[in-house]
Amino acid sequence: MKTLFVPGCALKAYKPALITAMTDFLRGRALIDGVWDPCCHSDQSLQGKCNLIVCCPGCSHQYEAMYPDSNVISLWKVLLETDFPFPDYHGERMSIHDSCHARNRNSSEMQHTVRRLCSRMNIHLVEPQHTGDEAICCGGSAPDLETRIKMALSRAEEFTEKNVVVYCTGCTRSFSLTQVAPRHVLDLLFSETTEGLYPPKYEPHSKEVNR
Repeated sequence: MKTLFVPGCALKAYKPALITAMTDFLRGRALIDGVWDPCCHSDQSLQGKCNLIVCCPGCSHQYEAMYPDSNVISLWKVLLETDFPFPDYHGERMSIHDSCHARNRNSSEMQHTVRRLCSRMNIHLVEPQHTGDEAICCGGSAPDLETRIKMALSRAEEFTEKNVVVYCTGCTRSFSLTQVAPRHVLDLLFSETTEGLYPPKYEPHSKEVNR
């Protein structure tokens, strides 16, 4: 069965150089046979059963439903079993947020593997009151920007630490509108800062699904 890396269009657009670096690492360790990179909402279909290594909760949700005969695996889980050069954050305290698509379903694997990954990077996680399957939406699926800001601010109030670990670009966008600083896992792995991804091209009354 082939193994394909699925970076997701949101992360690929956000930090293409880091996606390239991660792809090179996976290829160099003979962990993948190729890359599958169309948008998970496109009409392109996967040919045959595959192992799909994903890093976006939205993609994970979509592909598990679209390709039930394939195995959808968290990139974070794969990395834990490799010699990836994890940076050392020297016990820095950070909060963590779980996106909507990583709750109450099979991709909750991402919840657990992200936390193990943070431990490997020597990050001291401080869980908010509502976390894991009980986490509150960041506002990424709000119908307008005003509602999104209100939801993001409400969620951000639960974080006791300035830096918040996220693994969804939609959550990154939302929290960049608040007083906390989102830190995407991909950025953490490569010791980079997380950009806010704002101001967005936001259409009033349009709906952005958490990715």
